[in-house]
Amino acid sequence: MFSVTIFLSLFSLLLLSMGVFFLSKKFNMPYTVLLLISGLLLIPISEIGFLSFLSKFELTSELLFFIFLPTLIFESAFNIEFKKFWNNKVAIFSLSIFGFLASTFLIAGGLYYILPYIGFELPFIFLVLFGTIISATDPVAVLALFKEYGAPKRLAMIFEGESLFNDATSLAVFLIVLEIILKNGHVDLLGGLLTFASMLIGGALFGTAIGFGFSKIIEKIRNYQNVEITLTMVVAHLTFIMAEILSETLVLGGFEVKISSIVATVCASIVIGNYGRYKISPQIEIYMHKFWDYFAFISNSLVFVMMGIKFATLVNNFHVFWPLVIMTILVCSLVRIITVYPTIGLCNLNKKEAKIPRKWQHLLAFGDLKGALAVILLLLVPADFTIEGYNLGFNLYEVLTAMTVGVIFFTLLFKATFLGRLMDKLGINKLTKLEKLEYLESKAIIFSKVLNEVNKFQKRGYITTETHRKLKAKYSKLYEKAYKTCGKVSERNTNVFKKMLLVYAIGIEKHSLKNLLIQQEVTEKVFRYLNEKLNYQMDLVEANQTQIYEFKYKSNGFVRKYLPYFDLKTQIHQDPKHLFTYYRALRIISIKVLEELNEISKDNHLKDFDKKEVFYDIIKNYEKFLKQSTKKMKEILSNNKRISYKLDENFAQMGIHTVEEKIINDLSKKEMITPKLNLLLREQILDENA
Repeated sequence: MFSVTIFLSLFSLLLLSMGVFFLSKKFNMPYTVLLLISGLLLIPISEIGFLSFLSKFELTSELLFFIFLPTLIFESAFNIEFKKFWNNKVAIFSLSIFGFLASTFLIAGGLYYILPYIGFELPFIFLVLFGTIISATDPVAVLALFKEYGAPKRLAMIFEGESLFNDATSLAVFLIVLEIILKNGHVDLLGGLLTFASMLIGGALFGTAIGFGFSKIIEKIRNYQNVEITLTMVVAHLTFIMAEILSETLVLGGFEVKISSIVATVCASIVIGNYGRYKISPQIEIYMHKFWDYFAFISNSLVFVMMGIKFATLVNNFHVFWPLVIMTILVCSLVRIITVYPTIGLCNLNKKEAKIPRKWQHLLAFGDLKGALAVILLLLVPADFTIEGYNLGFNLYEVLTAMTVGVIFFTLLFKATFLGRLMDKLGINKLTKLEKLEYLESKAIIFSKVLNEVNKFQKRGYITTETHRKLKAKYSKLYEKAYKTCGKVSERNTNVFKKMLLVYAIGIEKHSLKNLLIQQEVTEKVFRYLNEKLNYQMDLVEANQTQIYEFKYKSNGFVRKYLPYFDLKTQIHQDPKHLFTYYRALRIISIKVLEELNEISKDNHLKDFDKKEVFYDIIKNYEKFLKQSTKKMKEILSNNKRISYKLDENFAQMGIHTVEEKIINDLSKKEMITPKLNLLLREQILDENA
């Protein structure tokens, strides 16, 4: 039963976590590391009488498994771009499946032959069980550090993909090995392989189906913010729980079908993040991200501080086990190196995927942080389990706990702390030429706009003449320095300058397209089609293909040929309504880009340097896009007058409706209308526009 002291403990831990967060910023230490240390320190502190409540809220396998883990998995997988994930599928699946299996048995084999020399002769099957627990990397711990240190997006994607899917592999193999141990070594090799396959394949199919199903539900209830956000939370936890229930009850032809709850949740989350995302009301999406960021932050904070508390209570004879722990850490670290380099080396032979640089391989080999899943698996092992033939004086669960906790502590306290330094030493988080130029350009734009605002403040009488003089002198000096540096770098790197402008132009297009979706001036299909085009354009630019003369789209040949119903290009070009909307959107975003480029070309830090040719080349392309889209719109209008004119009228009405909503919001913020009038006006506008 829950008591008042448990709730007091919960909220006290949250309060402590917030304090730890600010300490991590002040001392420039990883947040998760400090949380773990704080949890350890809470045990002796809780021995003080009036503070005994601090340890009452305990970390259990059920709490981790059914509350925190689905939350953390969903938040990570929801933000995965499927195309970028799929572009790295060989590396991700090689590391998460084959790398994991190799790691599990190499750790078991290495420890089996080495540990007897230090007085710990442990059964091989026990060491395999340990290998399954400790071979999975923790996506939460790794990604939190990657965000903090600014790792390249592709490297973060590989790490995240490996972590999510080897969590699934780890759980599947762990359950099979644990069952073998509990059945006193009875091995059904075929049954084990079938169970492993059903967990991965069944989990993927079940999770994908749930993801698409909930996406359709979300589509039907647009514009209800609280309901849409709640449904995503339901997807995360319901998928996980339902997969567990099916694994316990589903039997086909006498075979007990097992479904991996982790695989199911990952797949459901990826579907929601890549397909269902466009079913979510566009104006609600920003709140969706904030909600899941916050929810994951709270879960992450509680998990790591409670892990520290749990570890302090689990290991009672650490002074006896320290030789075992040190040897285990050495073997696990060595095995990670042995599995990563050959696996990535083989992946780099695949010409369809970009090669993974040697520097990234070093980080992959070093950054195998352990966390929540290892604790969950440890807690799932019965505390009184035994293995026939084991005759050491220690309880096997105590030995397993010491080994697991020791490795987790080493990775979080040592590896996590030095991960940032390693990235600095390898130059992985070093700014690229493009980023340096973007940085300088941004500073010049910021100081230019600040100067304009300072002048406005003085004209309106917000500041005195003396304050205006000081601020103007200060920011004029900063602006002059920034734009001269920016100009010099631009002169030396014309291609980088062009690349920066193209990235900026595509960014304007994406922003404008998103606004059109929010204003309901493009359909979901047209938005997805154009958005995929823009993503492909950005990929080309990032691959240094700056000579872009057409608005390209990379279509899936297999889908277009055999599943045309699912091909966006086919759907758009066969429907006059979608086609008219597409060219209208293309025309609008081209106009927006031209307006922005013409505006920034007038800035002093660009005007003073000979970059007219670069601007002219890009502007000429967008003028061509504008001309082509306008021509296509006219053709569709002339061939489908009734449909097109009706659409044109609808879009105009949508634009007016958007203006009306902005005016109501403005009046409400200025308290010129009451909340009651706000609702009344909105209802009337909806009725008038219906």
